[in-house]
Amino acid sequence: MATHIWRKAKYKLISSLLLTIIGVVISSTYVNVDDKQIIKKFIAYLSILFFVIFAIIFLRLSTAIINRIIANRRLGIGRAAAIQFILRIIGYIIILLGALELMDISVAKLLLGGAILGVILGVAAQQALANFFASVILIITHPFRVGEEVTIISGSFGGANEGTIQDIGLTHTKLRLTDGRIMFMPNSTILTWAAIIPHHRHQVIKKH
Repeated sequence: MATHIWRKAKYKLISSLLLTIIGVVISSTYVNVDDKQIIKKFIAYLSILFFVIFAIIFLRLSTAIINRIIANRRLGIGRAAAIQFILRIIGYIIILLGALELMDISVAKLLLGGAILGVILGVAAQQALANFFASVILIITHPFRVGEEVTIISGSFGGANEGTIQDIGLTHTKLRLTDGRIMFMPNSTILTWAAIIPHHRHQVIKKH
């Protein structure tokens, strides 16, 4: 399946990557020329725009492929979407910093301003961010998988909740209880306060 996905998208990926590199080479060549050389300056900034457009195309194509591969491996739509979202955020930041560097703009000052803004936004959206980062940890450690029967025990959830994991999203985990009801559990609460008992994982104990 992964090979099939790669075959369908490889030409788009390779062409967008090559065009991105061309944009970087041309812009870095002309961006530092004298301001009086208007045509070369225009070419430089046009090349930076060229770089940004095709770098975004490459990022979106590559993360979409990763999303499909992860989803096809039964890791769940929510988990695949979470990984895709994280990769795209990182990619957009790298593209932005690359464009600023090509434009010869001081990145250090912008990073300082961004850090201050990040602190303000972090305080304002503390609970949402806690759930998001908890989802990242759940994705990495995978104490449970989509389709797995589990019992999640937590006082915050009213005791023991038994059911099947339906999805692991960016903020909540979707659990179908044994009586058919759907329960959405905040990921931060699961990570911090819940005990998780998978039903079909067996631990092998070696006898000495």
